[in-house]
Amino acid sequence: MSPAEDESISSDASAMSESESAVSPSPSDLARSLDGCTVIVGGVGGSICVNPRDRTTVTTSWRQGTPLRVETRQRKNIFGGEGEGDNEDEDDDSLLVAFRVVGSANRYLSVTLYGDEVRNATAEALSQTPILPALIPGVVDYVVDRSTSTDNFEGGGYNYSPHRAETGPPGLLQVFSLERAVGGRYGIKSLFNTYWRSQHWNRTISQSPHCLGDERWTITVQE
Repeated sequence: MSPAEDESISSDASAMSESESAVSPSPSDLARSLDGCTVIVGGVGGSICVNPRDRTTVTTSWRQGTPLRVETRQRKNIFGGEGEGDNEDEDDDSLLVAFRVVGSANRYLSVTLYGDEVRNATAEALSQTPILPALIPGVVDYVVDRSTSTDNFEGGGYNYSPHRAETGPPGLLQVFSLERAVGGRYGIKSLFNTYWRSQHWNRTISQSPHCLGDERWTITVQE
């Protein structure tokens, strides 16, 4: 292949990439398109189900999913108008989504807070309070879970604590951004840069540091 042909192919590939990026909907566009819709969310382990007895336990099933109502929230309102958080490059006016369990009074799908960065930030914040320094590690352990280490069989950055349906209104652990993934599926990303994961071997939903096969979800609007 001549240098000129190689340069032409590279230019075409670059143009195609830019074109795909230009037409890819933003997280706010995805959120806006689903606002107010009742949906079933499904992954590689089946559809998301909320236990009808306790309205708290979240699992997955191939039989029937629990209807969820998509509600949008502005990022700046979640952070009290200050626009703070791990995603500092995000637009404060961007839209996030919360998933309310249909038929419940006020329950929303919620993730577990975890990770070394969050633990360190929490410890630092507590050090500025009257709490005795000796008590801070115990408080951090109680409110912020740990991520897996690099010697874990899957690597570091995972958390296997299952999602739950918690009482609203939606807070930091109950709002998410949507990312368009391969094949019309979605990545569902927390404010702490983790993704919903279908932990199919035990039918739960956990969190992952990346968006690959287990982290891609279908969101099917119900008529």
